[in-house]
Amino acid sequence: MAYLLLLIATYIFMSINRRLLGIPGFFYYSSVRPIVGIYFRDKLLKVEEVYYWELAETLGDRAQLAILPAYFVAFDLLSFLEIWQKWLVFLFLNYLWWVVFAAYLVKGFIPQTPALRPRTTRTPHA
Repeated sequence: MAYLLLLIATYIFMSINRRLLGIPGFFYYSSVRPIVGIYFRDKLLKVEEVYYWELAETLGDRAQLAILPAYFVAFDLLSFLEIWQKWLVFLFLNYLWWVVFAAYLVKGFIPQTPALRPRTTRTPHA
């Protein structure tokens, strides 16, 4: 029953987040940006110049999808932990999903970013 309620709550939170904020991923992307920035360095800035809002929106749409798996791991599989430890694991797993998915998105946008496309060299015709 808890899984069904969490699944319903996930989609309710996603719709509320979209209605209230317009761009639902601003909070999520802002929280993981420093970690993703360490990994991608200058490439992240160039990707963000073109695709910042797409990154934030897509991450916001997908961020809540980690709720159910994180709940299963934290509260069912790790039954030997104290309740506060379960909540810490739950929050950590959600945050880890945000970081991994944000890095995946940035990596996908790198080839599409004009400033990061490989330059072709022209050779003079002989």
